[in-house]
Amino acid sequence: MTEQLIVLPTGWLVPGRAVEDAAIDAQTDAEAAAVWLQAKGGRSANTFDAYRREALRLLLWLGEQRLSLAELKVEHAHRYYAHLANPPKHWLRPRKPKLDEILLPTQVLAGALSNPSIDYTRTVLSQLCAYLQDAGYLQRNVFRLSVKPPVVIETVPTRLLDLASWHWLWNWILALPQDEAVAAAQAARSRWLFALLYHTGLRREEAAHGRMGDFVRKERAWSLRVLGKGNKEKFVTVNSALLRELIHYRQTLGLEDYPVPGEPVPLVASVNAARRSKPLTPRAIGLLVQTVGAKAAADCEDAHIRAQLDRMTTHWLRHTNATHRLLAGASLETTQDELGHADPKTTRIYAKATDQRRQEDAEKLAQLAQGGPADT
Repeated sequence: MTEQLIVLPTGWLVPGRAVEDAAIDAQTDAEAAAVWLQAKGGRSANTFDAYRREALRLLLWLGEQRLSLAELKVEHAHRYYAHLANPPKHWLRPRKPKLDEILLPTQVLAGALSNPSIDYTRTVLSQLCAYLQDAGYLQRNVFRLSVKPPVVIETVPTRLLDLASWHWLWNWILALPQDEAVAAAQAARSRWLFALLYHTGLRREEAAHGRMGDFVRKERAWSLRVLGKGNKEKFVTVNSALLRELIHYRQTLGLEDYPVPGEPVPLVASVNAARRSKPLTPRAIGLLVQTVGAKAAADCEDAHIRAQLDRMTTHWLRHTNATHRLLAGASLETTQDELGHADPKTTRIYAKATDQRRQEDAEKLAQLAQGGPADT
């Protein structure tokens, strides 16, 4: 049933108003949101999870405010944005909950949301209210009427590792201690995960859902079958460096060097042998990347590299892949295909970050100001 898509604690939700001539059969706001989620969230598993998360957060907040969707006004939307930007403690979940720890229903935030994240929330909730307005369930869309949070639009990617930072991080990963079995397994998984994300530019959801059987060999070339955004199938090329890392990782798992079709082992496996058949969740992969980044940053003496490592996420590695590919001389066309960008303008952004002539031309001015030759 659709209402089970969004489950709230008993007595938490303020009852919505059932509208007799509405196009949907919903008795509560949770049921109405679930109808929207079922209609609009099926584009991909990632979209579904993101939309459900936004709806659940709003419904939990409405429950605390003793409000229904129909009662919302524009000022309520602004109060909600402020709540997300500065959430109270009972809305924050621990980074690593204990196995027996029982979380509060409201512990759904890892931390305060940035303006870009709040802008995304505004967009999704505006879509939710627009759908319910068209269905006759709501009279107005307060999120569409609300003020858009100020967001700096990046024309050049800044959330990436430069080449020096990547080399430092990779050498740090290669030197991870392996004196005990658990440490060796964790080091091998970290090495494989970072090699995989760096050389393919996969999203964390794509890495989490992948299996070893998704590697495909045609003639002597290897590629990785990936189900990307919108359930679009793509094949990412496996270069020689990644193939070597794949063999190394499989050997640490006690597997044959090369995967075979249909092999069910997760692309990134648990270090616990008993749970090896169960893939890591996208969130677990994200936490693993951030944990490695934080530990590496603690060991790094270079403040500029340390700042990058401390903020690194899985999506940073995707940006890093695109930028370093173009820096190495890859074409925009192949980079677009590998990353699965629908619009070539998205890929073109990374080319701006690799334009060495800007640095060279800027240096000409420095030479001129010092009285040196302008053509060196």
